[in-house]
Amino acid sequence: MEKLDRPLPSDAIVEHALRVTTERLAAELAAPAARPPDWDEFEWRTAMAVCAMHGISALLAGRLRWTGPDLWQAFLAEQAEQGRMREQKTRALLQRLDDAARRAGLPLLAMKGSALLDLDLYAPGQRPMSDVDLLARPEDFPATHRLLLEAGYVEGVKIWKHVDYLPLDAPADRGFGEHATNPIKVELHTAVMERLPVREVAITPQLQAHAAPPGLNPYPSQAALMRHLLQHAAGNLCGHGIRLIHLHDLAALAPRLDERDWDDVLAIASDGLPAWWALPPLALAARIFPDAFPPAVLAHAQALAGPACPASLLRAMRGYRLDDVSLSGYRIPILPGIAWSHGAAEALTCARLRIHPGREAARQNRRAAASVHAFAGFAWTFKPRWQKALRYLLRGAPPRVPTLYSLQRALAYEPSHRNSA
Repeated sequence: MEKLDRPLPSDAIVEHALRVTTERLAAELAAPAARPPDWDEFEWRTAMAVCAMHGISALLAGRLRWTGPDLWQAFLAEQAEQGRMREQKTRALLQRLDDAARRAGLPLLAMKGSALLDLDLYAPGQRPMSDVDLLARPEDFPATHRLLLEAGYVEGVKIWKHVDYLPLDAPADRGFGEHATNPIKVELHTAVMERLPVREVAITPQLQAHAAPPGLNPYPSQAALMRHLLQHAAGNLCGHGIRLIHLHDLAALAPRLDERDWDDVLAIASDGLPAWWALPPLALAARIFPDAFPPAVLAHAQALAGPACPASLLRAMRGYRLDDVSLSGYRIPILPGIAWSHGAAEALTCARLRIHPGREAARQNRRAAASVHAFAGFAWTFKPRWQKALRYLLRGAPPRVPTLYSLQRALAYEPSHRNSA
C-alpha cells in the first residue's frame, strides 16, 4: 500500500482550499464558466481530491469550457478513460449476474447506479460506480449468496443494511479516483432502508415489482428510482457524506418526472409519514442545479412532505453548504445527524449512540472501517474510542480520514505517462 504521509499546509489553508474548489466545481457542473479559476498548485491538487471524493472527474472532463494546468488536464483525461473502461467492466459484471440469476430462477433488483446506466442520462464512463447494489427477497438471500460466491466473490463485512461481497482477485492497492483495476464490490440487500438518524425508514415495497421475472430487474418506475436515490442521498446527507454525483443524479432524472410521479416519490414510508427525508437532498440539489427543479416541483414537495419534516431540519437545510455536509468538510462532525431527529428522545438517542454505540455496534463499525481502503492506511481508524474522545476534548475535531486519504492521493498523483517514462 502506498505510504500516505505527504505534508499538508495549515488546517486553515486546507479547509479554504476544500471549500473554494468544491464550490467552483459544483458551479461548473451546473453552468460551465468561460475562464479557469485562479488557483495555486495546492488548490489544483485539492480540486483533484474533490473530484475523486465526489465522483465527478469524468463528468467535468466532458463539460469544462476552459483548460487548466497540464497536470489537471492529464488527470481529467485519465479519469475519463478509466471511467469508460470501468463502466465496460461493470456492464460485463451485470450481464454475468443477470445470466446467473436467470438460470437460478432468482428475481433481483439492480439498484441505483446500475439502473441509471440503462437510462442514457450520462455519456459512457461519466457515471462512476464503486459497487453494484442488488435487492433480493429475504427468502432468496441464501441462493443469491451462493450465486455471488460462484461468480468469484467472497463474503465481506455485514452491516445492518447489507452484506458486502468482494471479488477474489481484488488487488491490495487502489488506483486514485476512477480506475479500471479497482474492484467492483457487490452489496446485497434484502430491504432498502436508512437510519435517519436513528429512526429506520424503509421503502422496500415501493421498489419491487410484483411477479418480477428471474434475472436483474429494473425499478417498476422512474418515480421508484427517484424515491430510492433521494433516500440514499438523505442517508449520506444525514451523515455529512453526500457526493456531488448523487445530487447530479437527482438533477438528471428530475425533468423526466411529472406531478403524479412526484406524488409517488414522496409517498408514505414505513414510519407512517410522507417522505420528509427527501426534502433536504432535493433542496440542496435544486440550489446547485436550479434549472432541473421548477419552483412548482419544489412547492409541491414542500406541501406534501414539509409538515412531516422536523423543524430543526427545515432550518438546517436552508443553510446547507456542500463542503459542510460532504467529505469536502475537513473535520469529523461530532453529531452530524441530530437535526434529523423527530423530537428530544430521538436526539438524545442519536447523541448517546454517537458517544457509545455499544460493544457489538462498535465492533461492526471497526470491521467495516478496516475493510475500506481509504481507512485502512490511517492509525486513527484503529484507535480505541476513548482515545478518539480525548482527542476531541483536548484538540477539537480531527480531520476526516477519507478526506485526508483523497488529499494525500492527489498530492502524490502523477500522470501514468510520466510513471511509465
